[in-house]
Amino acid sequence: MNMKKVAAAVLSRYQTRNPFKICDMMGINVAFTDLNGTRGFFHRALNVDTIYIDDSLNGYVQEFVCAHELGHALLHADYNAVYLDTRTYQVMGKLENAADRFAAFLLWPDDDELLEYADYSYERLSFAMGLPENLVRWRFEQISPERMES
Repeated sequence: MNMKKVAAAVLSRYQTRNPFKICDMMGINVAFTDLNGTRGFFHRALNVDTIYIDDSLNGYVQEFVCAHELGHALLHADYNAVYLDTRTYQVMGKLENAADRFAAFLLWPDDDELLEYADYSYERLSFAMGLPENLVRWRFEQISPERMES
């Protein structure tokens, strides 16, 4: 599945890249609570969708976690991640990578806007964007080399 297209469809439909507003418009509850080291998770029970986010995280990280969990809600809502992780040999990394990539395209969808920051280090951008450094690097790698040189 192409995460850039999924994020673009969400942006087109809801006219915002703010994951909290998107969740509100989609009827997904967002709850902030002490998760004891877990940054967040998506849960569906009795057709009620909820994203739980650790309340000790800073705003940028909470926004990324919300976007990541929104990715799970859109892409993997019918998966029981806890069961898959503890009772099967399912590779959870694939699901997590897909949610990360969805979040990166949702939060920073425009290549031209991102190129304005090409001179900054990945570490600095990671802090500024609220994204993990490896994801910032990956997002820049998605820009065509021709556009990077211009």
